[in-house]
Amino acid sequence: MSKEFHITSDQSGRRIDRLLRTMWPEVPLGYIMKALRTGEVRLDAKKTKPDTRVEEGQFLQVPWNDCNMKTSDNAQKKARARQERLDTVYRDEYLWIINKPAGLLTQPDTRNGDSLITRVLAELNWTRKDFRPSTVQRLDRNTSGALIVAMTGPSLRYLSELIRERKIKKMYRAVVSGEIADSGDIDFPLLKSQEGNIVSVDKKGQKALTLFRKISGNKSISSVEAELVTGRPHQARVHFAALGHPIVGDVKYGGETVRSKRPLLHAYSVTFPCDEGLPETVRGKEFKAPLPKDMEEYFNEM
Repeated sequence: MSKEFHITSDQSGRRIDRLLRTMWPEVPLGYIMKALRTGEVRLDAKKTKPDTRVEEGQFLQVPWNDCNMKTSDNAQKKARARQERLDTVYRDEYLWIINKPAGLLTQPDTRNGDSLITRVLAELNWTRKDFRPSTVQRLDRNTSGALIVAMTGPSLRYLSELIRERKIKKMYRAVVSGEIADSGDIDFPLLKSQEGNIVSVDKKGQKALTLFRKISGNKSISSVEAELVTGRPHQARVHFAALGHPIVGDVKYGGETVRSKRPLLHAYSVTFPCDEGLPETVRGKEFKAPLPKDMEEYFNEM
């Protein structure tokens, strides 16, 4: 039995293959792609391509329905009961800024796996299938701090655009090895390996810019504030390591692990531009995520 519905404003502008994956995460990707290729998925009664962007009011038909794709509600409820409530920095109907703890993935790596976004859905008791709140940027599993979640389709599209255009300012706090300079710019190009989750400085890589200033420190350790002007994977971690001051606890990029077993890196604040497309509640404002306990001691002189 098939399902039929009209595209909503929250769904408008999304690629149809990604929309279907969001609405039916339990449906195998291969099944979705085959249904698109064979014309079983119809948009306004016509065969459509996976990269087609849908528009509000269009009529979509898929060859499955919600009833035969349900998972165990009891299992999901038990999993939700075990999860801790999220640390909210700010929340309204447009967005939710969360202070992500270290050790938590931004997105699940397995079906129904624990992550910030699955905890968001659980805490909201989200049941809508046409749209799910989504993050507009990512933090590594062991990086803590401010993470923006868009609460509607239009806010997701607009905030993602502001991120791409580098109009949302992202400030980080980190503890690095050695006595670093009082301030500086790090502009090494970065290249991500195709075989593993490793990033390196390489002239063939993408342009990357990190601005930093020292807050306090001595000959063996420094606490710093950094602005990631660009948002490359592992940018702060690789840039400080390349400068000769790896982040403490970051064993992947040469950081020592005596003081910490995780990289002492925290997304400290996000600042929104004075943009008329944003609601007045966040326009031009800065939101700060308090430092976690394992980093507080290094910033006492701040």
